[in-house]
Formats: sequence, structure tokens, C-alpha cells
Amino acid sequence: MKTLPSCILYTRDENLSGRIVRIASSIVALQPIDEQTELEQWIAQFGDTLLIADLRAANCLDVLASIRKEKPSTIVIVLGADRSDPMLAAEWLEPFATTSLEPDRRAFQALLKQAIECLSLRQKNKILQEELATLNARRAEQRPQPRALFSAPLQNFSKAQRNFDNVDMLFESVVEGLVATARVSRAGIFIKSEATDNYAYQAGTRCLAATEKLVIRPDNPFVRWLEMNTHLISRKTLENVFDPQERAMLKHMLDSLGAEIIIPLYASGCIKGWIFVGQRSTGIPFDLTDLEDLTGLADHISTTLEKALQYEATALQKALAETVLHSIPFGIVACDENAIIRWFNSTAREILQPTEEEIIGQKAEVLGSRIADTLRRSVKQMAARDLLEWTDSRTKLTLAAETRCLSDGGTCVGAMTMLRDVTGVKLLKEKEEQVERATFWNELASSMSHEIRNPLVAIKTFAQLLPKRYEDADFRTEFGDQVTSEVDRLNQIIDKINEFANPPKPNLQPLDIRKPIEHAVTRIQSELDHDNLKIHLSADDSALQINGDAGSLEECVYHLLKNAAENLANKPGSRINVTAKGRMPEQGSGNVFIMVTDNGSGIDDSVRDKVFSPFITTKALGFGLGLPIAKRAVVDHNGQMDIETSSGGTTVSIVLPALEESE
Repeated sequence: MKTLPSCILYTRDENLSGRIVRIASSIVALQPIDEQTELEQWIAQFGDTLLIADLRAANCLDVLASIRKEKPSTIVIVLGADRSDPMLAAEWLEPFATTSLEPDRRAFQALLKQAIECLSLRQKNKILQEELATLNARRAEQRPQPRALFSAPLQNFSKAQRNFDNVDMLFESVVEGLVATARVSRAGIFIKSEATDNYAYQAGTRCLAATEKLVIRPDNPFVRWLEMNTHLISRKTLENVFDPQERAMLKHMLDSLGAEIIIPLYASGCIKGWIFVGQRSTGIPFDLTDLEDLTGLADHISTTLEKALQYEATALQKALAETVLHSIPFGIVACDENAIIRWFNSTAREILQPTEEEIIGQKAEVLGSRIADTLRRSVKQMAARDLLEWTDSRTKLTLAAETRCLSDGGTCVGAMTMLRDVTGVKLLKEKEEQVERATFWNELASSMSHEIRNPLVAIKTFAQLLPKRYEDADFRTEFGDQVTSEVDRLNQIIDKINEFANPPKPNLQPLDIRKPIEHAVTRIQSELDHDNLKIHLSADDSALQINGDAGSLEECVYHLLKNAAENLANKPGSRINVTAKGRMPEQGSGNVFIMVTDNGSGIDDSVRDKVFSPFITTKALGFGLGLPIAKRAVVDHNGQMDIETSSGGTTVSIVLPALEESE
């Protein structure tokens, strides 16, 4: 983006100001000014410039006369009423051009372009005249020997190093150190803003008011020149800049800052800003040795600035990380390799309620023996510790802790414990278990009463008829058979309840899951006489080893097959598919999957949500214990069972943890 030349519009007429801005905005960067003192300050600071003056503004003719005398290279365009007395008086001052208060757009734009070219030529001519005068003066006078006027230029910057935590104070310290070292009357610093990428005034001593408001865009020719040349700018060495236009631009920047020297600041390989200094307090001009010292000083300031910006970024990241860690809903305790507490968030303090106020730097035992033990074990063994749950005797809270070893390149540097207060969760779980237990016994009592009532009704009926029909031999025989049958049924119910309530403890051993599945399939095929039923068994070649009880898993699969076969009822085309497969993830333990699928009519809606409850069945002679027994066997093996059913069939899925290689 091209930087437009600056131009001052001196007027109090807001309507005129708006018209001129609309006409000239594409050619110049217009700065409206309505006060005489502000105009004089701008002219004094920025030197020769382009001025559009409204003769109706305060003391306009006096201002123009002063500019002609003190700043003859300034280009002045006068706005006023044609042939009016003020306009005739202004023409005596020989401005660049005069025009009416309502100028033609195209004509005025052409006039501005001519004025800009004329100003550029005047500035170049002025620089050449100054350089010629300097050369003539050097020929006439012998050049004095350089004098080193300041020693140990870095000694005054120790104070700046103390303000890394406050960048604004750092800038102030840098300027103070610069003034004390170089003994100058004016100094300031411009720094690039991370938010806008513009260069803005940050700190200074006795700087001009307009300098403090100055903002330099990154595409400004001055910034581009610093990026290309990477050395300081001084009035003494301006003659070494060969391009007259560049010399004019640099001189304009020195005038704008009221500076004798501008020194760029580099950090991370790019321009971060610049410092500028005015004349010496003694009035003695800078010599070449002074410029070399200032260059070294600027290098030191650049290094200090780069470290400060890095420190600020690191401090911001640290503050953000600590805020996040203090805000998370579980406690975090971190220690070093010697089990000394190095970090402790506020949630951990709320959970543990330690008696000591200061925790950081204390041994882990200050938080209790359990946490200290798990931290020390994790550091010693360089491994994670399993989830530990206990009730604190002092706070009466139920706590859960999980510990991880902190390592760096294979070396243990400490450990971290994550704490959670699970008191509410445990109470809720206990209440849920109480509700589930009450529901279970209610359902069990209801089902048992129904199952036991049927045999008792039959026995009672025969007992009531026995006195009347005792002489009937056939009746007595039938009575004996029926009572014996019903008593046997009651015994079966009691045996099933006893088997369900007191299952044998599983004997877990390394096991190939295919063996109990094959035994269950063989067993069901020998018991059922279903000509139309086909049972298909398939297993993949992956690892199907688990840590399990063969008898318990055989009983589990047997009950699933029996339920499916009874549901199919030997209908033509009946089919049961039993599939076993394994899957090993990239990390951690794998799983073994067992699926039993039939093509029946699905589970009845009335019992679909209660299939795992005991004595829930739709069969006339069933006890409803098959699926509960199967589900318990899966739970005993730390597995999971799910059922999907529809009118097209039912699939029972079992997931069991696979045997790890180490086991």
C-alpha cells in the first residue's frame, strides 16, 4: 500500500473541510487543523510541508507571512473569495496557488499533484544546498579530533533489567538509562504493537506533544528503509545517503521526532522499533565515537527488549496455564523426584483441607500418608498407580486418587496425583444400589410367589378332595403322583434359587474362549431334538485368549443358546450363529467379542426391559433364570453384555477383556 504525502488544512469551516477531504483523500493524507497555535507547532516540528489555508481562519494572513519568512520552502495553496481584499493581500505573499472556496474537483486534484512535485524538488534542493555548505565549511576548517565523551555506556542500564515483569516500566527505564548515559536533552522509544502491527510511541523524556500521538504504519517508507539498511540515522551522516529522496524522507522523520539520531531496534530478526535522541544537554555535537557507542547501546537495548518480550509471553502462558489448572474441577498435586510438593491447585486444597497453610516446598507427607505413599511409589517405580479410593478419617470425605509419573527423556522428574471428591457420587451409588436391591427382592418375591403358588394350589385341591374320594384307588394313585410331581417342582425352584443366590466362585485361568463355546454348542445339540435348527459356529484367527472360568462361561453360552432355540421353536429355517473374534488396539489391553444371533421373532415387548431380572419369562415351564445367570457370569469376568432385538431376530453381544501378553 503506497504511503500518501502529508498535507495540512487550516480552516474552521467544517463543510469546507469535508469537501476538501473528499477531493484530496486519494492524493494526500490530510490533517485538518483549526487553531493557530496547533498549526504553528506542526509547522515547527515537521518543517517544510504542503499547506492549504482558508483565508477566513484565525489570523490567516499573519500566519502565511510568518511561514514565508521562516519556512520559505513550504508550499501554500490559498482558499478564498476571488478579488476580495484578503485574497489580494494573500497574493502579495506569493503563495504557490490561489483558488476559490468551492474548487473544481479535477482542477484541484491536478493542482495538488503539481504542489507535491514542487515540494519534493524544494526539499531535494535544500538538502543539496546544506550538503554543499557542509563541504565548504569542512574545507575551510580543520576537522577536530573525535572525543569519547561517555564511558561504560551500558552501566546505567542495570535498572532496566529489573522490570521484565512490566514492559511499560521497562520502556521507561530504558529511556531513563539512555538519557543518563548519552547526556541528552530528549529521548524516546517507538515499539511495534502486536495487536495492530503499527509502530507507536511508548516512553520518552521531554518529547513533543505531536510525537506522542505519532503512529507509523509498517509499510511506511521509513520502516522499509530501516529494514533494508539496518543502521542508525543521524543528521551528521545524512550526506552518506546517496538518494536525495531518501535523504529528504529521513530528514523529515528526524524533524518529526525532534531528534538528532534515530537508532533501530532489532529482535528475532525483524524491526521491533527504534530509539531517538535529541541534542546533548551541553550543546556539544555528537562525533563518530559517540555514534559507535550509541550503536552498541542500541544492541544492548535490543537484547533487553527481546528478553523482556519473551519473558512477557512466557509469563502470560504461565498465568493462563495456572488459571486453567486452578479452575479444573479436580485437585492436582505435583511433586519432584524427592517427593517435595512443587504445585498444588486450589481444588486440591478444598478437597484435602490441609492443616498447614504453606504446602509448596513441603514433603508429600504433609498431605497425608496415603497421598505421600502413592506419590513416592510412582516416583520410585516410574509407573502410573491404579485408582485408589478411601475415606479420610479427618474430613470424613471419600476421595479417589490416580497418580502418574512425570518423565523427561526417560528420566523421572516427579509425579502428579489427580484427586476427586467422590463422597456425593458414592452416596448416590449406594442409594441406587439400595433401590435396585429393593426392586430385585420385590420382583423376586413376586415371581417366587407365582411359581410356588401353582404347585401349592394343585396340592391343596387334591387334599380337599381326598376325604371324599379316599376309597377311589385311581384317585389315590393320581393324588400321589400329582403331589409328588408338584413337590419335585417346588424342590427344583428351591434348587434354582439356591444356585442363583450362591454361585460358585469363578476359578480364573488362561483360557481359549472357543473351548467353552464349543462345549456349550455340543451340549445344547444333544439336549434338543430340533431337526429344523442349524447352529453355525465361527471364530477368526486372532488372539482369543482370556483369563476366565471355563465352566461359568460354558453355562453362560449354554443359557443363551437355550433361550434362542426355545424362541425359534424348531420352525423351518431356524438358525443360530455363534461368532467369536478378537481385536487388539494400538495401546492397552484388547477385547474378545462373542455374538449369539438368532433369526426368530425377537423378545416380547412386555419383558424386553426386564430380561436380566430373575423369574421373568414368557415360557410356561421356564424359571426365567437363564439370562440373569449368563449376565452374572459376564460381570464376574469384568465383561459387558448387550442385547439388540427386533422382529427379525435377536443378537446378544458379550465383550470380555483379552489376556495380555505379560499374563
